[in-house]
Amino acid sequence: MLTFHNTAAKGDIKVALDAKTLPPEVNWIDAFRPDPLEIDFIRRVLGVEVPTFDKLSEIETSSRLYSAADRLYLTIPMVYYSATGQAQTTPFGFVLGQENVLTIRFKPIKACDHLHFDAPNGDRRFTGGPGALIALLGVFIDHVADDLERINADLDIVSHMIFGGAEGRLSGEAREDSGDLRKVLRKIGRIGEFTSKINEVLLGMSRLIPYVMSDAADFLTADSRAKLKNLNRDVASLNDYEQNQTDKIQFLLDATLGLTNIDQNNIFKLLTIVSVVGIPPTLVASMYGMNFKYMPELDWTYGYAYALVLIAISAIIPLVWFKWRGWW
Repeated sequence: MLTFHNTAAKGDIKVALDAKTLPPEVNWIDAFRPDPLEIDFIRRVLGVEVPTFDKLSEIETSSRLYSAADRLYLTIPMVYYSATGQAQTTPFGFVLGQENVLTIRFKPIKACDHLHFDAPNGDRRFTGGPGALIALLGVFIDHVADDLERINADLDIVSHMIFGGAEGRLSGEAREDSGDLRKVLRKIGRIGEFTSKINEVLLGMSRLIPYVMSDAADFLTADSRAKLKNLNRDVASLNDYEQNQTDKIQFLLDATLGLTNIDQNNIFKLLTIVSVVGIPPTLVASMYGMNFKYMPELDWTYGYAYALVLIAISAIIPLVWFKWRGWW
């Protein structure tokens, strides 16, 4: 599907696929899963080859950032959500020229849909291909910042689940909600995976912007160059923020694993106490269960009661000892 836009204004611009040229106000062509007819239109009107999904998926820098025929071919990873709501990454391609920019994507990107209808802020919009690229990058950076804010809120919830409102969790007491730790581990894992995907996006942007400033210098105005520098600083600040969140994720993961070890130690401690407490009664019972013909206690009137009391005392004494030592 092809859609045509002017990033300095709202809404779409209608262009027929049999048109020979683009309207001059179009500075962004969005190709979402283009079919052969649409690819032929792009080739005929723009004079460029549309990169395939396999080409956009290559990871080496020389394949993600290069120039050909007075245009820059740029690729960055972008986050999208699958039908199940799981965050995934997909390659997102730009073909940047002086008059317009062509974007190629094969998955629905929320940021693109947002830019179709509204500008992300009140900044002055730039025209031409660099203006469209700046507008796109600005929206992408805003969405990444929103994702990082949601991650930070999720980490606060996880931190409260681990440390808040349960003093016994760090005191070595046995926990009855060990299943909660498994839920916390899964949640931390999902957050960490999402954060790593955002890191990929920021890494791609941090490489793309300096490349554009260097290789597109011929059709960059002083204002657009200044705006790209601001965007690059935004990306750097988000990188620092993301790194801080990564450190926090690692801390929460270590804390959760530490609590899991405490729970396991409590279980082994309980089993040890039970086994030790059971040894003296077993010894007494086995002694009076021996099949000797002559045993003095066999003729006692209260011999059976005596043995039961002895068994009870032999079990109580270790329990009292463990309690006095603070082992349970």
